[in-house]
Amino acid sequence: MKKTAAIALMACLSATPAGAQTERASEASKSQPTTVQSSSEKVRDNPAAQYVLVKTVVGQVMGVVDARAMAIEPEGYNLLKYCWTAENVLGDWAERAGLTGAMVVRALETRSWQRDLARAGYPEGPAAEAIGRYEAMLVRAGFTDAARSRAVDALVVDLDGLRLKTPGAAQVRAVHRCDGQRRSLALNYVTAPEDGRARFMPYVLHQICQVQQLNADDPIRCDYWMYGKTDKPMSFAGETVYSVRWLDGSTANGRFDPEQSRSAGTVTLRLRPPKATK
Repeated sequence: MKKTAAIALMACLSATPAGAQTERASEASKSQPTTVQSSSEKVRDNPAAQYVLVKTVVGQVMGVVDARAMAIEPEGYNLLKYCWTAENVLGDWAERAGLTGAMVVRALETRSWQRDLARAGYPEGPAAEAIGRYEAMLVRAGFTDAARSRAVDALVVDLDGLRLKTPGAAQVRAVHRCDGQRRSLALNYVTAPEDGRARFMPYVLHQICQVQQLNADDPIRCDYWMYGKTDKPMSFAGETVYSVRWLDGSTANGRFDPEQSRSAGTVTLRLRPPKATK
């Protein structure tokens, strides 16, 4: 399924102005001095190629799609049933992540569609091609909300035509109704020892920076890092990377799953003792 979807997406992107823009950007980069861009600059500069990269990373690091699988309803499959939004996928990073965050959300959305449409009786190849056309429309229009609304309507028409050729396939609808629970989770954090200064980032954004061949721990290059709030909870969603620095120069780095701290309401970031030397 993943290979078919990727081929369909690349074919649709190459046929759009965004695809042509990608080729021109690649040619231009060969004749210009190399400058190191930040992650978000890379995404804005070449959205078609970067969306393919983002979708690949999402497929590797985020298991929420399978966890959210629901039964196909008798009245048909609702494309909007999971309520994929930047707020419930990225928490407090919805605004900071910008276009990259929008790509992450749409990558999750389309992966859930690929899975669910197969369960709803649609053939893999033609369904992937329809989703690829939807994604190409979004890339061409900059992932705006208005563009998504038009693209969803076009996808419904596309899939309805496919349904008429596929006996047993369920009807597809697009009804704005969020059945899924919000993923983002409000948590406080503390450091042990106290008075550590912590910064955070969703793991998926951290991995995107790495695949872009950027130093994911550099807040200038990987420009999604946010310092922790000390006066109120932060909204976390999914695995989160953290980095803590204390006044004496000690540091701690790692990642955590906010779900593991749901009952406590607080995540504790600890300084690990140094390894004993022989």
